[in-house]
Amino acid sequence: MSYQFISYDDKKVKSNKRALFNVVEFHDDHQRAEREKSLLSQAVSYAQNNSTKLYSLRDTTSTLKGILGYLALSASEVVINDTKKPIVLIDFLFVNNKYRGKEYQELDNEKVSALLLEYAIAKFHEVREHVGVSYLVLYPDGGRENEKLVEFYESMNFKFATSKKEWMYIKL
Repeated sequence: MSYQFISYDDKKVKSNKRALFNVVEFHDDHQRAEREKSLLSQAVSYAQNNSTKLYSLRDTTSTLKGILGYLALSASEVVINDTKKPIVLIDFLFVNNKYRGKEYQELDNEKVSALLLEYAIAKFHEVREHVGVSYLVLYPDGGRENEKLVEFYESMNFKFATSKKEWMYIKL
């Protein structure tokens, strides 16, 4: 494996807060870039307060420079099929703009987004060994109108949790 995930506890987030923003590129569109920065800021704030766990993905060969993406996970509950369920929530999933939409040999011919989701699933299974959870849940940024993102999540077996088509889940 030529990549690694790095976990940030609250102290590491606080001491690296500025660097977490400076080592990634945001979308070329200014408005979308500001949205991405706002979501990262929120994830960092939650991580500082131990409300979410923040992870970064890096290439260990140093061919791909900087942080490739971020993932933030937390425990929560959501209503699925009219029943409250304890869940692992993907609070934030971000791919560095320069690494979006491409598969990389350095990443075992995977996309960064797929590796981040696979890691979220692996962490879900670790949590499930200790806590009763059955669902991994996320909210696609932009909701169902973000067709490309929704299609990607559906390709990873996520489904919409409600008729409003806001939250998506996968039962594991």
